[in-house]
Amino acid sequence: MRRFEGRVVLVTGGSSGIGFETAKAFLEEGAKVAITARHAARLNAAGRRLARHGTVLAIRGDVSKAADVRRVVSRTRQALGPIDVLVNNAGVYLYKPLVQLSEREWDRVLDVNLKGTFLCTRAVLPGMLRRRRGAIVNVSSDSGLVGSEGTTAYCASKAGIVLMTKALALEVAARGVRVNAVCPGEVDTPMLRVGLPSGLVRAKLRDLAAGIPMGRIATPEQVARVVLFLAGDEASHITGAAIPVDGGASAA
Repeated sequence: MRRFEGRVVLVTGGSSGIGFETAKAFLEEGAKVAITARHAARLNAAGRRLARHGTVLAIRGDVSKAADVRRVVSRTRQALGPIDVLVNNAGVYLYKPLVQLSEREWDRVLDVNLKGTFLCTRAVLPGMLRRRRGAIVNVSSDSGLVGSEGTTAYCASKAGIVLMTKALALEVAARGVRVNAVCPGEVDTPMLRVGLPSGLVRAKLRDLAAGIPMGRIATPEQVARVVLFLAGDEASHITGAAIPVDGGASAA
């Protein structure tokens, strides 16, 4: 059964990792999907790969810039139709002690992760409210639920997404729009592997898995399945939730 047949989905940060696999899963379920990301070459390559699975539109844009967000949303509507599902996935990670953080670094993490979620939601939400239907799924992190050393800016941004999700869910609950969040832990994505020599990847993944109660890290596909569940009719009575997808790490 193609659960999202005919629906229009916008996925930010859709050129790799969780965003790419989420876009692919929606396409396989019959949706028309727009993806956006900052880097044109990677975005266009992802668009070509995703086109094997259905109707996809790749639009370059920076979610931290309001003008870019307005352009992405406008082009999506013109090409594909009204947006039924928004997945706020675009994000950046920074490991750096607070006393070493520059103001510019702090602003960049908060601008992409939290402000970007706000800008995209603000651009898409009015259309959903007019039609009295829609689903927004925000990709937070288990770092938005529990703290971790050296990631103050990242934790602040992801915790902000969790409370933004809950507050907005209450704001629009009676108007046909649901707002939920997924909170992944360690996920085997290009972001996780960046900077690692190929010979060290397996050891790094093994070390990370050792700290997870279930003994393994997640795949992007596993997170994507939770996103689709929250966006779909099976979750029609769920709003304001923040679902950990972390193998039990945040339960400790």
